[in-house]
Amino acid sequence: MKVVAIVLLDFFLVLGASAAPPGRTLEQIPGARESLSRMVSPKFYRSLQISPIQGWILVRGQLSAGRVSGARLIHSELGGAYDRLALDLANNLNVIGFARREDLGPTPPILLHVLIYEIADARLAISFAHLDGPGGSQMRYYGAAWMAVQKPNHLWETIEPPSLAPYEKRGPRTYTLAMENPQAKTNLPRAVGAALMRNK
Repeated sequence: MKVVAIVLLDFFLVLGASAAPPGRTLEQIPGARESLSRMVSPKFYRSLQISPIQGWILVRGQLSAGRVSGARLIHSELGGAYDRLALDLANNLNVIGFARREDLGPTPPILLHVLIYEIADARLAISFAHLDGPGGSQMRYYGAAWMAVQKPNHLWETIEPPSLAPYEKRGPRTYTLAMENPQAKTNLPRAVGAALMRNK
């Protein structure tokens, strides 16, 4: 098992940002700032804010019983190279903490994003999800974002958190999105982002 501290990934991401021309950042991705600010460490989040996004893939589906049904691509880039990855992540997404609200309905629409970054000799993929439509932006989202590095040989190395919260499912193409109504009295744990890299 190859283990690399997340600080190295942080360094390479900033390096890639300085070498690339100015382009699209998190500011241009709907829901990215609100979601990722709680799903990665503060230091890594600051790196993402200034790093150009090379590709953005977006999947939409309906949230039902903690899973995504009817997942379909609504935005694709980079020649469709990461469409299957995005669909796999959507079909395997585990959602906890959703409580039905009148403005969201029993099966609200949900969006899953995959962002692609150029880093040193590889590409970094980051995925996060959030509810779509009225009321979705008012929710607070938690859990560790899914991240993986694609090497030049096209093999993936997933980046895993050192520990998981109770009932938090995790796998090569599986992660858990936790959500909380802002009026709730208890807070779900924030992702600290002290992740480790391991071979897959």
